[in-house]
Order: sequence, then C-alpha cells, then structure tokens
Amino acid sequence: MTTRDRHSVKRVWRWIAVLGLVIVLLLVIGGVLFLRAATPPAPSAFYTPPAPLPPGVPGTIIRSEPITTNLPEGAVAWRILYLSTGLQGEPIAVSGIVIAPEGESAAPRPVIAWAFGTLGVVPECGTSHRNDPFALISALDVMVREGFIVAATDYPGRGTPGIHPYLVGPVEAHAILDAVRAAQRLDAAVGDRFALWGASQGGHAVLWAAHRAPEYAPELVLVGAATQAAAIDLPGLFEATLDRPIGGLLMSQALYAWGHTYPDADLDTIIAPERRAQFENLARTCLTNPLAFVRMREIPPLSAFLRADPLALEPWRTIVHANVPHGAIVVPLLITHGTDDPLIPLEGSVAEAARRCTQGEDVTLMRFPGVGHPGSDDTGASTIGWIQDRFAGRSTGPTCGR
Repeated sequence: MTTRDRHSVKRVWRWIAVLGLVIVLLLVIGGVLFLRAATPPAPSAFYTPPAPLPPGVPGTIIRSEPITTNLPEGAVAWRILYLSTGLQGEPIAVSGIVIAPEGESAAPRPVIAWAFGTLGVVPECGTSHRNDPFALISALDVMVREGFIVAATDYPGRGTPGIHPYLVGPVEAHAILDAVRAAQRLDAAVGDRFALWGASQGGHAVLWAAHRAPEYAPELVLVGAATQAAAIDLPGLFEATLDRPIGGLLMSQALYAWGHTYPDADLDTIIAPERRAQFENLARTCLTNPLAFVRMREIPPLSAFLRADPLALEPWRTIVHANVPHGAIVVPLLITHGTDDPLIPLEGSVAEAARRCTQGEDVTLMRFPGVGHPGSDDTGASTIGWIQDRFAGRSTGPTCGR
C-alpha cells in the first residue's frame, strides 16, 4: 500500500469516527428529548399550600393567577388554589382553573363544573399547571362561546402535594363543588346556578357531587348533571378488567390511591411483594403523557400484581362498594355512553339509568353507536344542548331509561 493510499484510509476512518460521534450525539439528544416528552412537568411553587392553611370556608381562594397562553378564543382564565374538604372533614388545598368569556355581563353567568377523567394520582398528573391546561376539557370553546363560566378542579393530589384520592367519591364531590364556590369569589359575574359535567372518572365524580350538593353546598342551585362513559359499577369494572392491561393501569391507580387514603388499607395484603416496584411504577404514571407508556414497554394486567382479590378481602371490599355512586340525585341526570367503549362497559350505564328510574329519578340515557371511550364531538354537542335546556327550565320529557 502506498503512502497516499494509507493517508486515504486514515481519512476514511476519521470520517467514520466523526460520523459515529454524530450518531451517538443524536441518539443522546433524542433520548433526552424523549425522556422530557415522557415526563410530565412538575407543579410550580404556586401549588404548594401555605402551612398552616389560611382560615376560611370551603371555596375560599388561597391564591390565583391569570393564564395568558393557549386560551380559547374570546376567553380569560385563571389557575386557582382554594380550600376544600378532605375525607375526614379536614380542610385541604385543591388546585384548578376557571375559564370565563371576555367582557362584562349584565346578568349572572351560569357555571358548568367540569370534572376531568382519569389522568393519574401524583401531583405531576394534574392539568392546570401544564402549558395547555385546556386541552382535556370537552367542547370548551363552545361553552365559552355560549356564555358559560367553566370551573375545572384538578382534584386534590393532582397539582397539590400528596396522592390523589382517585375514585374516592366524597373528596371528588367536595373538590368540584368548592371549585364553583371559588369561581364565584374570583369573578363577580358568576351566578349561583350551575350544572355538572364529567367523563370517565369525572362521571363518577359528577354523580357523587350531584348527590352531595344539596347538603354540602345548599347555597348553590344545581340545575342538572351530565355523565359521559362514567365509572359507575366499580366492582364490575374490577372484574371486567382484571385480566386486561387496562385493568393493570386503572385499577392499580385505584388501589394505590386507596392505600394512601384509608389508614387501614395496607397494600402489602393484596400486592405480591415481588411485583410491588412494578405496581407502584405503573400506578404513578400520568396519562397526560402517553409516551411514558412507551418507556414502560409492558403494562401487565391487574391480576399479575395481586396476591389476594380486593373484592373478597377487607377493608378493600368495603372501600370499593362504599365509593360506588349510588346516592339519590334530585335534579335531571343525563347519562351518555358509546356502544364501542372498550374500557367501561355500556351495560353499567344502562343498568344505572334503569336503577335510578325505578327510584323515580329524572334520567335521560343516550347511546352513541360506534363511539369509544370516553366520547366524541357528538357526545359533547348533545350534552351542551341538554345542559342549556336545564338552565332554560325546559322539561326533559318522558325519557327515563331510554
């Protein structure tokens, strides 16, 4: 090999080395960007409540700040930290957002209390601290355009420190109702008439809030409650998803949250010790960041984690049944559900509508053919129309169970 040839080979290898470094650098940058995309943002200091909490009634605003980015057209908005009530009646801090139409209003504006669905059980899984806190509120632009104030709670532990009491009905209800109270204190144009609307977990929360509203917030006037693919039959949901990955995702969050909410609920009694770390990793994953599940690679079914059946072992059995939203509701109720929902069976909504009809409640059931979970634009449009009728005082007609 000539000297010239040897120099040519060296140049080739130098370029190969440089190209290799570039590829490694790109992989590192890509990995960092993926990790960042898969990791939800941590809440800011805004979400850390003062200790002790300030005095005040539920709904008292601890602090607020305007939101200026990604606003729906014609809207103004604030993130809020407000007082609510925990499971044992203790004062707690909860975060959320309030969205209002721009401009003045000659008459008090009606309120829609929006209840988010399943997003996770740790503070990072909330929505109000994100860059676009409005993305997961159904038909928000329509609600603003129609003149509604929208109050959307994060629920405790999704924004504020701690573990969110997922599917713990009374705490969900208090957080929703106190968000309406907080909206009144934030904007003088907010009236005392309100409707409830929630999807999935939010449907569960709405049923609890509608039941507790007359006793917990008697100064507010509830005109109707709407659910969308609601998590109603909790025992049935456990059984239906026990051997499916979706059960590993959702029911692990429920068990994890209940283990941190109820003092006598010991996770060691139902979770296999060799699967505990994987169980907690899954339970603490935020659905607000779907890329996190790509990083996890595998989502086992709930049965893979269990050493005992929660529906057969106390106190878990009592906890499950105690949080089924079966309390009486005295205002009109809309139950919507897609016929192709792969997560929450339509049959649960049908059975709940029939049960409430037999109790003399005013229930409208809407099935949406071909629609999955939690709903569609058609579901949202129908719900807003139904809510507008409730504010207008129109009769629901003889629709019970249909």
